[in-house]
Amino acid sequence: MSKMKKLIILVIVCIIGGYFGYKYIMTGGERNLETENSAFVVSSSTIYDEFLSNPELSTTKYLNKAIEISGKVSAYENNLVTLDGKISCLLKTNEKVVLNTSIVIKGRVTGFDDLLEELKLDQCIIINDSI
Repeated sequence: MSKMKKLIILVIVCIIGGYFGYKYIMTGGERNLETENSAFVVSSSTIYDEFLSNPELSTTKYLNKAIEISGKVSAYENNLVTLDGKISCLLKTNEKVVLNTSIVIKGRVTGFDDLLEELKLDQCIIINDSI
């Protein structure tokens, strides 16, 4: 194989590796939120109001951070819990969730959807229900 072909293959491998490395770093990767300390403990209305009033500052403050968020379950389907119609929490495991009950969920903030005006969390676990 010529040196030029080897160089092209090396560049392609570096680009692909760089892309996946960047993606892993930016998304925070899979973390164990059960043992990780929460950076913030907030209510769904408090954090939602923060994102509505200043989305850029709130994104900087909360993005990829583990938080505990309390609220009332307004919807539940396929491991997706919605708190107060404003916060979407994707649960790590299939758990029984009762509508219209108060709950505390710990998860990683993945962003705020401006179009739907909805805060999104993933890797969520239920800390306490019926508080």
